[in-house]
Amino acid sequence: MSINKYLSILKQHNLKITPRRKAVIDIFLREGRYLGPYQIRQMLARKSIKAGLPSVYRILDELENAGILIKVERKNRQLYYSLCNSPEIDHHHFICSKCSKVEEVDFCNFSEIARFVEKNLKGKVVHHKLHIEGLCSECR
Repeated sequence: MSINKYLSILKQHNLKITPRRKAVIDIFLREGRYLGPYQIRQMLARKSIKAGLPSVYRILDELENAGILIKVERKNRQLYYSLCNSPEIDHHHFICSKCSKVEEVDFCNFSEIARFVEKNLKGKVVHHKLHIEGLCSECR
């Protein structure tokens, strides 16, 4: 997906296209893996874009809320973020636990779980997120 598609999503969510937001999206497009806020801050600094850590966290949260990024919590309880290539459709993400690469899984068989929740727990599923972890083809 091109940066223009992500910039269009920003507009749909009434978020201005600022140099910082655009640079963060560009970093994720270039890297192709999940990144933490400290890494993003360092990469912005290399591009001569000044941003404090609170600003970086705010931008990452805004991009996640718009569906551009997904939040990944690792075993060390640290938060990382990854670009979502298909924010407009239900799908899942496969995360390589060795190299940090994130790939889209364009398959969702969640309907059985939703039926189970409704039947046995008397609840209603409104939204779901699924992260699958393992080793990618290169690290395997």
